[in-house]
Amino acid sequence: MDSQEPASANGSAVNQAGKILSVCWNAGALAASYYDIDQLELFAIQQAIEPRPQYVLLRDLVHRYRPLFYVISGPVFFLEDCREVLGVSVVLSNQPAISDSINLNGTNASQPSNVKIIEYSTQAQTRAKSRLLALKLAGMPPESNESECHTFLESILPFEQELLVTSVGNLLLLLDTVGDTLSPAQLVTKINLITPSTQLIIDGLTYEALQIFDTSRHPSGFKCGMDSRGISVFSLFNKCSSKNGEEWLSRLMTQPIRDRIELQHRHDTIQWLLENVRYANQFDQCLKNLSNVGLLYRKILQGTARNTDWKMLKKNLYYLYTLCKLCTMTVEDSKVAGTVVMELGQYSCNPSNALKHVLYTIDKCLDLEKGEEENKITIRAGIDPAIDRLREQYDGLRQLVMESSRLGLETMQLDMANICVTFLPPFGFVISTQVDEQLQRSGIFNNESFDLVFQADNTAYFQISICKELNDEFGQMVATMIEHELAVQTRLTNFVGTKFPEVMGVFKQAGKLDALLSFATVAKMHRYVRPIVCDDKLLQIQAGRHVVLEHRRSYRTNDTSVGETNQYLMNVIAADASVGKTTYLKELAIICYLAHVGSFVPATYAKIPILDSIYTRLDHPESIFSGRSSFMSELYQMSSLLQNATAKSLILIDEFGKGTNYLEGKSLLIASIEHLLKRGQSAPITFVTTKFIGIEQFLPTQHRNLLVKVHRETRDHSRSSTRTNDTLDVTSTDPADQNERLKETFQLAFRAVAFTMMKHHQTSGHAPDTESIRLLMESTPITRVPERCLEISHSPSRAV
Repeated sequence: MDSQEPASANGSAVNQAGKILSVCWNAGALAASYYDIDQLELFAIQQAIEPRPQYVLLRDLVHRYRPLFYVISGPVFFLEDCREVLGVSVVLSNQPAISDSINLNGTNASQPSNVKIIEYSTQAQTRAKSRLLALKLAGMPPESNESECHTFLESILPFEQELLVTSVGNLLLLLDTVGDTLSPAQLVTKINLITPSTQLIIDGLTYEALQIFDTSRHPSGFKCGMDSRGISVFSLFNKCSSKNGEEWLSRLMTQPIRDRIELQHRHDTIQWLLENVRYANQFDQCLKNLSNVGLLYRKILQGTARNTDWKMLKKNLYYLYTLCKLCTMTVEDSKVAGTVVMELGQYSCNPSNALKHVLYTIDKCLDLEKGEEENKITIRAGIDPAIDRLREQYDGLRQLVMESSRLGLETMQLDMANICVTFLPPFGFVISTQVDEQLQRSGIFNNESFDLVFQADNTAYFQISICKELNDEFGQMVATMIEHELAVQTRLTNFVGTKFPEVMGVFKQAGKLDALLSFATVAKMHRYVRPIVCDDKLLQIQAGRHVVLEHRRSYRTNDTSVGETNQYLMNVIAADASVGKTTYLKELAIICYLAHVGSFVPATYAKIPILDSIYTRLDHPESIFSGRSSFMSELYQMSSLLQNATAKSLILIDEFGKGTNYLEGKSLLIASIEHLLKRGQSAPITFVTTKFIGIEQFLPTQHRNLLVKVHRETRDHSRSSTRTNDTLDVTSTDPADQNERLKETFQLAFRAVAFTMMKHHQTSGHAPDTESIRLLMESTPITRVPERCLEISHSPSRAV
């Protein structure tokens, strides 16, 4: 199974937030967790069966989250498998230790490493569990002991899953050593539990083939008079109003789900937004003013926040609160039930909601307008009488310094509007001004009366004689005032910290609303329809369209019917001409994909089953660095497809076998189709396209689950029309001489049988008996090709 990542060109479009992924594997089971750097939240992914060497779930996690850093724990052979799964160059020592690490780019050890290997042992598991039990989260009693912490965490995480506990503990141990000024208790504001059974599995190559994020292989815009950057599915749907909404749109489109209740929740929200355009426009105006609250909160906790950061936080909270109040106006609408709008409205109706309290507290404690004038965080008057008294004295001293220096500054013809006096703890009273051409011409840098203290951020800080005198006399008083202000800031920061997880939850809901509003905008612009998501094995699409190609050129719609009036789970389309076979397969896949991310779909009617995976053999990016030929890459894709597909999968196979000999390619395709047919009603919904127009002669066309459609194009090579024969312009064409065809086919058949016998001999240590060989000849699809050749090359009277 090959899960190469999509081209780097899509990186700017996806806008994935930074994540740290921790995985722990042992005895065919996998547990994982990841930390979202922007959201300051930890996500634990429940333990699930994960056989090697496929590693389907692990590959899916890597593709979904694109981590910046990996923490890996497991047996030695699992660490070795990570070379191919994660695309890293693993250098293992004889005794791996916690400090052992590898570089994601496979470069030398002197470069920064972003993969950390932790030995899988009893001691390491105990250490990880102890670190998890020591975690303090919002909602825990402040003085809780280990037993109380264990009880609280058990309500969030299943502690009976040892691999999951180890994975989360290893991630917390890494956060302890990141060198940040924040403690892990502040870094992790919340733990969320994710169940793999609710995720739809789509491998990286399918994402790339469907061009969900990648625009590099779409038609060039200059050829169509359109945007030269091309169009991807993501860029087509990205109508978000805020950066937060773009991140949520990326999250929804990289994490398709199979939770029918959540899908209905998203579809209901889009339906309501389409029916209430006036409210949707008002929501859009509020969402435009939202930015990254997590980054602002991190600066506040680190103590590096400036007045502008607090002002930006207040702006975000104000518009977020306004959005919630707008949603409150809709709660009486019966159709709004079960939507994100309803959740935001109900939250605002709660008088004790944290959003209102934090917004009120910031406005009550901080004078942001005055702080903008002074370029510092300013405590509002009336909060602390001691601060008010000291500030009154401080303001008088500042005025004294300004009046004393005014005459000299006016002589230098400086703009007094850019001059201010402030107190810096290392230096005392200073005069600050902006560095510009006027300041350079004034000669202040050469004036002995003005002592340059330091210069930073295009601002120069000077001291005059009265500044030094006031420092000696009133420096302690100002330092005391600063201490009181810092104490108030600390109390404010702690209060915001206790309420932030709840505020962040509302902020995430606003981002989700922005993403769904983008879905609604696209649905309205391009006449998309709400899909009916069902548990039955039914796929019904009427007038389906390709979301991208319909914007480039005229596009003929297609109908699809599987499972309602027929049981054709296996659909084979054979055509020797370009009739849009590949486009049709991509259209089906994208429609099913959009239904599983919660979007409306391009059709007039769509009934989509709940799928657990989508596998494709569409195309493969060729690279000399992969070490594989194009045909070998096809085989890897088909191998993954046949091994991992289930009864609830959707399989799309496009022209498999075209990269090798004609007869070999046809035989492999026939064998793959028959392998899937043997599953009966447990076979996945499969669509196969091929140029082997004679394939129906070798398939059991009477099988109730198989439908074969053949299209032969008629070309005029002379005055009379002649029907094309069963040939294909590939590496080797179908031999016209029947004797040559017979000879070559027998060689291929017995080569396949001989290879199977050799493999049997290597595994069992002895040659197979005669009966096994006879059964092998009867069950190998390629051996039935000579039978057909006999019918062709001999007359019926001589046929045996």
